This record gives sequence, C-alpha cells and structure tokens, in this order.
Amino acid sequence: MRVLVVSDIHGNLEALEAVLAAAGPVDRVWCLGDVVGYGPRPRECVERIREVAGPATVLGNHDAACSGRLPLEGFNPAARYALRWTMLQLGTEHRAFLENLPEKLVLDEVTLVHGSLRAPIWEYVFTTEQARANFRLLETRLCFFGHTHVPFLLSEEAAQRGERPLQPSDGMVIDTREGRLLVNPGSVGQPRDGDPRAAFLLWEPEAQRLTFRRVPYNIEAVQAEMAAARLPQLLIERLALGL
Repeated sequence: MRVLVVSDIHGNLEALEAVLAAAGPVDRVWCLGDVVGYGPRPRECVERIREVAGPATVLGNHDAACSGRLPLEGFNPAARYALRWTMLQLGTEHRAFLENLPEKLVLDEVTLVHGSLRAPIWEYVFTTEQARANFRLLETRLCFFGHTHVPFLLSEEAAQRGERPLQPSDGMVIDTREGRLLVNPGSVGQPRDGDPRAAFLLWEPEAQRLTFRRVPYNIEAVQAEMAAARLPQLLIERLALGL
C-alpha cells in the first residue's frame, strides 16, 4: 500500500495538483489539516481534499477558524485578513466539511494530528524538548503532524539522547522499523524552510518506508490569483521565497 500524506495546503490548488500528480498512483491520501487559509482557491482545495482524502483529514487551526470553531483574534493581521476573505468564498458544504473534521485520527496504527498531541491545532513542534513531551502522549509507533510548514523527523530514541530533529530533504528515505517517530511532511501550499517547492510524504506500511518529496509548481500563477483577490502582499511574496 502507498499512502500520500499532505499538510498545510492553504488554498493553493496549483501546489496540491502538482503534488497529486508527482505522487503517482496511491491507495490512500491522508491530510494533516489547514486545507484553507492564505491561498486563492479555498473552495477547490476543500472539494479536492474531500474527494481524495475524505474522512482521513484532521482539523487545522485555519480550518477551525473558517468553520466558526476558533476565533480570529489569535491570528496575525495578514492571516486574519486572508481568513475573512476565505470565509466569504466558502459555501455551506465546504464549511460543513471543515466543521466536522476531528482534531486527531488513528489510521492503520499511525496517529494524525495538525499541531501536536498536546495541543492538536495550535502547538508548533520544532524542538527536541517539545518532541519529548509529545512522545510521552503517543500511543502508536508513528505520529504524522503539520502546522510548522517545515519537514521534521525525530525518533524517540534520538530525542531521549537530546539529538536535534532532522529536516529531511527531497528524496530522503527512512526505514521506520527502528522505533517510534514524529514526522512532519512539510507544507504543500506555503513552505517555510527556504524551499518554495510543494512538500509531501509517501508512506509504505508494508515496506515500513517513508519518502520525503518536493515538487515545483507554477508559483507565479498563484501569486497572480492572490493579487487579483487583493490578498496581503506579504502572503504573495513569501510563496516564491519558501518563507
């Protein structure tokens, strides 16, 4: 079985379609949240994720805000502006899909969450110390999470030794048989690790193999759509920088 794992699409349909094409044939798609927010095509991204992942999707903080489950006050001004715009683009069926997403899922002995096990839609896991706290709550061998927009890999054993997390690069393959892992595939629609290419993960349970991947997409087309929608310039410019 091949599972495509995506996170933080953020209304970027161009990036999502590039990922779906680059992944090739897969048996399942798992989505780690933030389908909407920031980007110019929230409706289409909800529809596409509903089609390919469906119930194998967890709630992100932007999804929660757009479905009325989270107040906007906790977001920065650019994100808040984009969220208000996004809410106007979504129909009843799009909001209903987001509103009913769970904060956590366990699928095939893998835990899926957007932020962390401690705070499913809000905590950013960047450090070994944060990872150790989350390993204490982990009841499966693997946890896939998003939210930071940065690829991340750390084993429980490495965390106990105080080692720093890995930031996996394109094409890195990981054998998962050696222990429990916290894994972030990075962001499809707004990477923040200095690489503007869309990030995703392929998980092969039978082979116990993870493959981190990147794929280019038409950033200029997305930026033009964002400009036409009068979304904040900061959000437009950062796409090409991967920041």
